[in-house]
Amino acid sequence: GGAPLLGVNGNVIICHGSSSAKAIKNAIKVAKDVVNKKVNERIKQRLELKVKR
Repeated sequence: GGAPLLGVNGNVIICHGSSSAKAIKNAIKVAKDVVNKKVNERIKQRLELKVKR
C-alpha cells in the first residue's frame, strides 16, 4: 500500500518503487480517505491550537 507523508502542505501518499498493482490500488484508496477525512486540515488546526497555548 502507501503511507501518508506528513509535514508537507498538501496530500502526499508514498509507495515503494516495486509496489504491486494491488498495492498501488490500495494507496489510491488511502489517498482518497486522506482527502475525504481532511487529514491535513485537521492536523493543521490541532497544531495551531497547540501553538496558541
